[in-house]
Amino acid sequence: MADTGFAGDARWSLDLGDGLLVQGTERPNSPILARFFEGYDRAFVLPNEREELEGFAACLALNPECRHRFGRVHRELVLVVNERESGRLLGGANFLATGMGARPNHPPVAVALNYVFVESAARGRGLARRILGAVAMLANRAVEQTDETLWPAIFIEQNDPLKMSDADYAADTAHAGIDQIDRLQIWSRLGARLVDFPYVQPALSAEQRSDAGLAYAAVDFPAAHMDAAYLHDHLESFFGISVLKGKDPAQDGVAEAQLACLRAMAQAGQTIDLLALGDTLTRLRALGARPAGTSLREFTRAG
Repeated sequence: MADTGFAGDARWSLDLGDGLLVQGTERPNSPILARFFEGYDRAFVLPNEREELEGFAACLALNPECRHRFGRVHRELVLVVNERESGRLLGGANFLATGMGARPNHPPVAVALNYVFVESAARGRGLARRILGAVAMLANRAVEQTDETLWPAIFIEQNDPLKMSDADYAADTAHAGIDQIDRLQIWSRLGARLVDFPYVQPALSAEQRSDAGLAYAAVDFPAAHMDAAYLHDHLESFFGISVLKGKDPAQDGVAEAQLACLRAMAQAGQTIDLLALGDTLTRLRALGARPAGTSLREFTRAG
C-alpha cells in the first residue's frame, strides 16, 4: 500500500522521560499498528466493544480522504508506550483528533479516545495519566494546533455498570482484574465527568449491534457545560470516521437520531451538563447491589 497522504511515523514519536517512549502511526500498514493490537487484544473482550485489526486498519486508511471531511481537520492515530531499555509494551491508545475551530470556553481540538489500555503487569505506575498526556500532545500536533500545551476535549466511552448484563459485568471484571465501579473511580480521579446526553454507540461493523450500554464522558473539560453544537460536531466526526468507517452518519439511524437531537438543541441555544462522578460512585458502593431499571447518567442526575 502506498503511503501517499500519510505522515511518517517519526512525526508521532515522543520521549515522555522516565524511560518511557511513545511511538504512533496514522498508517494502516505500519508495524506500530500490529504492536498496538497485541496489547489491545488482551485488554478488550466484550463483543460489541471490540474492533478487529482490519477495523483499525480501515480507519487509518481513511486518513487522507477524511482529513477535511465535514469542514473540519481530522487525523486518527494509534500509539504504543514502551520501556526504552527493554522495549516492553506498557500500554497504548487509539484516538481520532478533530480540529473544532474557535468557541469560547471550548478547546479548539476534540479527541475521541476510542481505546486506551495499560498492560496488567504495568499498572500502579500512573501510566494512564501519562498516556492521556501523550494523546493530548499528539492530538494537537495531528490537527496543526501549534500550542501543544493546550488540553483538548478528550471524550471517552465507558461501560455503564447499571446497564451491563450480569454476564458481561462478570466477564469484563474478571478479565480486567478490576471492578467496574473501581474503574470509573480511576477515571473520575483523572478528571472524567459524564456527558448528560443519551449516548448510543452505532454498530462498529455489519456483524455487530449498536451499544446502548455505554456512558459518555469528557476528561478535564474546562467548563461545567458544553454547547450542543460542539458535541454534535465532535460526534459527527467520530461516528463518520472511527465508528462507521467513512460511511455517512446521516444514513445510520442510530447516529442520525443523536445528531438530529443535538442540532435541535443547538438551534434552541441549549447546553449539555457535565456530571461529576464522585458522589455517584459513593452511593453505588453503599447500595451493595446494582439498581435496576436505570443508567449511570440517570442515577447521577437523580443525586
